[in-house]
Amino acid sequence: MDSGLPLAYLFVADKEQREKYSEEIEAVAKTFKGKLNFAYIDASKFGAHAANINLKEQWPAFGIQNVVTGAKFPLDQEGELTVENMKKLAEDVLAGTVEPSVKSEAVPETNDGPVKVVVATTYAEIVENNQDKDVLIEFYAPWCGHCKNLAPIYEELGKAYEGSNIVIAKLDATANDLPSSVPFGIQGFPTIKFRKAGAAVDEYVDYNGNRSKEDFIEFLKENAVNKFEVKAEEKAEEKPVQADDIEHDEL
Repeated sequence: MDSGLPLAYLFVADKEQREKYSEEIEAVAKTFKGKLNFAYIDASKFGAHAANINLKEQWPAFGIQNVVTGAKFPLDQEGELTVENMKKLAEDVLAGTVEPSVKSEAVPETNDGPVKVVVATTYAEIVENNQDKDVLIEFYAPWCGHCKNLAPIYEELGKAYEGSNIVIAKLDATANDLPSSVPFGIQGFPTIKFRKAGAAVDEYVDYNGNRSKEDFIEFLKENAVNKFEVKAEEKAEEKPVQADDIEHDEL
């Protein structure tokens, strides 16, 4: 099996479903040999994988994924699954006449906070096409403890760069697909990337530093095309400590 070929998945819940399609689908698979790999998936054990191809956990189901670009092509689950429509999808994918499926949250009604919310359908607009702006973007998961700890710091960072040409942004990578133009996958959370103003579409810098506001600011000073002086925070005036102010336990 050529691991670089697109992979077609047929999810079946039981032996009966597999036998229903096996003879015809295996004949179809032979006609696509060298162009497309076919595989059965036991949905009772590995059904959660369907979400990776933007399929609902509803069996049987069929979808194709380009293992090189990550592009997903789920077969419509509203009608009956037939070998004919599986074959048609395979033909269309190979011919390039069908658009890949992109999972995306709804575009926020307002997006004027210090941290810009990015979804799959606005990724190009905010991150890739903003040629005059530098963009620092966090790819996060809502359940990730490290992401939750970072959230207030990241919000402060966004406030520090309000009014500048440096965009502080975030994308929920569990609810949004990345465009095929993005040259990386998300392996852990949070993943933080930086894209300079005027950079090529596939040109990103990894942020691997400490996650303090000061460290982010230092990184942006060194890497951003647009220079912006972050105002120093005003420190509260210190006053001498009075004896009555000191907490103590009674003897």
